[in-house]
Amino acid sequence: MAQHDNKTERPTTRRLQKAREKGQVARSREVPAAAILLGGLLFLSYYGSSMLEGLQGLLSDFLRIRPPVDFSISFVYALARQSLLRVSLLVMPLMVVLCTLGVASNIMQGGLAFSCHQIGFHFEKLMPTTGFSRIFSKNGAVELVKSLAVILVISYLSYKVVVEHLSLYPRLVLMDVRQLLYWTSSICYQVCLRVCIFLVILALADYAFQKYRFLEGLKMTKQEVKDEFKEMEGDPFTRGRIRRIQRELARRRMMAAVPGADVVITNPTHYAVALSYKMEEMEAPRVVAKGVGFLAIKIKELAQKHDIPMIENPTLAQTLYKTVEVGAYIPVTLYKAVAQILAYIYKTRNRWRG
Repeated sequence: MAQHDNKTERPTTRRLQKAREKGQVARSREVPAAAILLGGLLFLSYYGSSMLEGLQGLLSDFLRIRPPVDFSISFVYALARQSLLRVSLLVMPLMVVLCTLGVASNIMQGGLAFSCHQIGFHFEKLMPTTGFSRIFSKNGAVELVKSLAVILVISYLSYKVVVEHLSLYPRLVLMDVRQLLYWTSSICYQVCLRVCIFLVILALADYAFQKYRFLEGLKMTKQEVKDEFKEMEGDPFTRGRIRRIQRELARRRMMAAVPGADVVITNPTHYAVALSYKMEEMEAPRVVAKGVGFLAIKIKELAQKHDIPMIENPTLAQTLYKTVEVGAYIPVTLYKAVAQILAYIYKTRNRWRG
């Protein structure tokens, strides 16, 4: 119980995906029922008269048939097959609409979530204790109360419609078939319309409740969230170690590029930025190494070891360190300052060579 109370975290995307792979999604059984009833009612409102005319024509043709003298089973079989085919063609559009609405309403709730996990063999489902616990559980009690409430409301709505037409029923025996069919279908339509409105409201409320209960059932503890994060992203200590190794490798590559630099600009003790410029190959000077503190000292030691000129320019050194990444070209705003330093170095080199 304490463990369940500790499940205060919303389910992660991975947890929802795992549930979906098992065929577990938030669905309400009331939504397909409401959709089928509403769709069937609308379909009959627009095309019911055409279906009725077709059935009347079928009945008229059936009554005009004259049985042959040699009345046989084959004749009855052919007549039944022909009648069944014509009735099927008349009812087929309604069946297609109802089946489409039933499938579409389920897909709209949770999408296509096909899983073999639900149809697999689960021995624990055969245990009587499991069945009794499911029937007499809290969810079972909620479903029972909901079903009873639905039956009572539908009965009350039907009763109200029947009572409204109470004075009409004695006169039905005096009406012809068309009038009797009209009033019967009219009363049934009013009953179905009110029940349909109720089921639509119930379906929306039940779907919201089922989704809430589904998410509550998938809630996780803080430890489960951490474990899942480790499973997806890897252990934080391992990732930290990998990042440290990557930084060390990048530092080594950077330090290996210092001997090929043309100048190291320093801020006497804190900053050091190594620049390289090959006029025939590069469009602008490029930062090949930079560092602060201990790393700056190492860069200056390498520069001194390989006779690379070091120029003290605190402002330029700090600007290059903060705004230019290793391997990137310097921005246009620093061209003039760097060009003056490179020109001074080239002039000094040429003078020394001469």
